[in-house]
Amino acid sequence: MDEFSQIQKLIQDKNNEKRNQGFKNIETIVLSAAQNDNEQSIKQMIHFFKIKSIQSQQIQLKKSGLLVFQQIAQFLIQQNPLMAEKLVEDLTDPVLECFSDMDEKARFSAIDCLHNMTRIFKTMLLKNFNNIFEHLLNHSADQDDNVSRALCQLDNDLKQLVTQAVDQRFQEGKQYLDIRKFMDLLHLKMKTKLPQVRTLLTQWIRILNNNQGNDLYQYLPKLLEGLFMMLGESNKEIRSAADQQVIEFLRQVESKANFDQAINEQIIEILVKICTTKGNNYAKLSALLWIFEYLRVFQVELEEEAKQNSSQNYYKQQSSPLSNDLSRANTAYIKGSPLRKTILSKLSYILQPILVLLSHEEEEIRKAAQKTNELLLKIMDKIKDQSIEFMNVLPTVKEMLTEKKSSTAESALIWMRHLLQSYSDRLLPTIKDILTTLIDRLNDAESTVVQNVMDILGSISLHDQYFDLVIDKILNMFQKNKELQDKKGELIYRKLCALINPRKVYTTICAKLLKQYDEVNVGFISTQVQILNKLLVQEQELSPLRDALRSLRDDEENQKKIENLNLFETLYQTFCYSPMTTLTLCFLSEEYQLAYNIIISFSEVEVNAEILNEISQLVTYIESPVFVFLRLQLLDYEEHPYLLKCLYGLMMLLPQGTAFNKLKKRLKNVQRQQGQMTLLILKNFCKCLERSE
Repeated sequence: MDEFSQIQKLIQDKNNEKRNQGFKNIETIVLSAAQNDNEQSIKQMIHFFKIKSIQSQQIQLKKSGLLVFQQIAQFLIQQNPLMAEKLVEDLTDPVLECFSDMDEKARFSAIDCLHNMTRIFKTMLLKNFNNIFEHLLNHSADQDDNVSRALCQLDNDLKQLVTQAVDQRFQEGKQYLDIRKFMDLLHLKMKTKLPQVRTLLTQWIRILNNNQGNDLYQYLPKLLEGLFMMLGESNKEIRSAADQQVIEFLRQVESKANFDQAINEQIIEILVKICTTKGNNYAKLSALLWIFEYLRVFQVELEEEAKQNSSQNYYKQQSSPLSNDLSRANTAYIKGSPLRKTILSKLSYILQPILVLLSHEEEEIRKAAQKTNELLLKIMDKIKDQSIEFMNVLPTVKEMLTEKKSSTAESALIWMRHLLQSYSDRLLPTIKDILTTLIDRLNDAESTVVQNVMDILGSISLHDQYFDLVIDKILNMFQKNKELQDKKGELIYRKLCALINPRKVYTTICAKLLKQYDEVNVGFISTQVQILNKLLVQEQELSPLRDALRSLRDDEENQKKIENLNLFETLYQTFCYSPMTTLTLCFLSEEYQLAYNIIISFSEVEVNAEILNEISQLVTYIESPVFVFLRLQLLDYEEHPYLLKCLYGLMMLLPQGTAFNKLKKRLKNVQRQQGQMTLLILKNFCKCLERSE
């Protein structure tokens, strides 16, 4: 140690000769140790000058100590590179400690020393690169101009060294840069919000990515989240740099997507996390574009697979066994590709944020989510016969069905419909769990949501074991929610009849109303049959049902006629809970005598305003296109005598008003054909009324 103390005094002396002598002594010690492979001697010298000089509070001692470290490094590289390699950390760590010195001159000297060491050690310095880089980042915001410029120069030096090291990766010789450890450090530092640090990080990522000898795709899970977060940076330069790098990485997806399944899955998890993070809308949009790109590349794979399958079938008989084997091998690879495995394993994870973002307040994000959602649906349609992984999205779809935002709920309903179409046999056991949720969505204000719900309920109802359950749920909902019944009852029943056999719908509803609500809520039954009656008269979808009712009077006895009679009987038993719906049913079935008897029975009850309103509605129905046949039959009194009686009876029940005048005008036209016969009918009707009184 006395020898080192003497050297310290010499290099501190004002006399140049003495200082030179001090450095000469250092060279002698290093030369001797290098020749004798005495690493311990060098370590002792490093330790002495670290404690006595570099860690001293005196700036001159610090500077001399830093100069000594440079000299040791220089002499070691020249005399014993292997020893120099071992001592890189010992020589650079004490210098890095000075980066935190309170004196800006000490900081500048330390940075300058390390700058010189980059020239001495060259790529060997990268053995301690992570520590050096961390200190560079931590002090990148130094307020002293000289220190800041020195740091900038050191940053450039390190970039050159790293570029050289990356270029030399595939050459012979030692590789000092551990890119994996460096990426771990970048991953930690990406969380910082300091603008200076973020600027340096984006520069370093760009340098590494642009270097032809390096491939950063495998490290994207360590970089992407930080880059996406920078997209919300207020600093325009940082935001722009991060955006450019995100776009550059996005271009690599097509060629790298089948690199590794684990890497893909980590990237997808990051993208989904960004999509679900509050704020930072541009990052959300960018993440959606990434998800879309993965799906697009997967779709291209599927198209290529379809082409190969087609080619195999075409050339099966013509090509050689070898070419067939190669083609099958390629197809097998596509079916088991890392990208395919990634997408199928993360389907539910991917779908949830897409559905949520469909209701985002920003239009551009909504459009991107819609585009991505449509592509995912197309992919499902392509592989539904090959894979059941899309079943895994069911919990997500069920959850999104309860979403209050209509766009999300509507798309969830579309997914449910696709799932039912593709995997009905597998889904049906879970139908009971989702029916309540679906029925609740009928309360939605958006008509498209209601339409989609009805499409799904229609698909479910096609399976006999669930048809009755669907009807039960709908009736129960109407009973509990009169407002919904009044607003959407017609729409729901009409849609149900459009999707399923109207006869089945009507007979089932009527039978259930009669069985389950007869002793509970007669008013509810009356309301329901009025809705059914209105649809029966007005809707085109129910024309087969009207035709069946009109065929009751066919002379030919066959099974079809028996079925139609049973239909009338089933409807009649329930329609009786509303007199006017019963009359409408009789008119549609041309059961005019029965209708006449019902009209006569009104003399036995008090005709209130509600009944009069229903009669007025019936008159309106009679004037509709559906009853053209009835109006023409008025001309044939002999064939349909009770029809004219029915209409006169209705007119007698009505007070003078619009409906009364309509009937009066209609019957007046008929009267010209009937002459005195009409008066006779009227007299008979009045007599019947008198007798009943």
